[in-house]
Amino acid sequence: MTHSLFHAANCYGRFLAGMMLINVVSTANAQIAKSTLADTIGFAKDLRWIETKLGPLKACDQLKAIEVQYYSFADPAYTQVDTKTLYSGILIVHACVVADVQAIFDGLRRDTFPIAKVIPINRYGLNADTTGWDDMASMADNNTSAFNYRSKSVSTDPSKHAMGLAIDFNPLFNPMMRREGGNTTVLPAAGRYEKGRSGTLTHANILKHLERRGWSWGGRWPKPQDYQHIEKSHGRCMHFDFKSK
Repeated sequence: MTHSLFHAANCYGRFLAGMMLINVVSTANAQIAKSTLADTIGFAKDLRWIETKLGPLKACDQLKAIEVQYYSFADPAYTQVDTKTLYSGILIVHACVVADVQAIFDGLRRDTFPIAKVIPINRYGLNADTTGWDDMASMADNNTSAFNYRSKSVSTDPSKHAMGLAIDFNPLFNPMMRREGGNTTVLPAAGRYEKGRSGTLTHANILKHLERRGWSWGGRWPKPQDYQHIEKSHGRCMHFDFKSK
């Protein structure tokens, strides 16, 4: 228990230092920040609680916070894409995939693909059992996020989100759908997948940014179909030999 507490504090110090090293890409467009580095305040305190349930986070000193830029929506109903204003937000990812993530967001920005918001998951508080940050609340808010120290929602295996190697985009438009015994579970519950709606991931608009970088899309999985989810699944770095799902 004591090791976990000190680990979390030391982890956050190294994590915060790493965040400050990531350069922000400058643009000529007006920019509105939907989240900033200040939104990671409270990370250490939360992580201490999570580690008491899940054990020490081994890769904390390999996490980086990067600022990503994107287009969003002009109205709260998400019906009009705002292509005149650039928005920015903080994603927490593994150091091995920083360049990949920046490139993926650069590609989506060039395509004027809209993203509702990008806010670090810790801003949504902890799960009731403190086994991770509240992914349900983040999804219900249509938030795009990456790192979350938790297990998989459909098993006890470590999630790639817990390693900073996965991102969930616009969950209300790209829900996870699990079909079993004639029943379908949709997460978030209010999520609905419609290919023609702006902000929805499809084969046509996401795979071109993923496959050459060794990333895959959960919308192609047979079970469950996780339309919001992309993850690093091929290639190698100094920390991982990536294996496909």
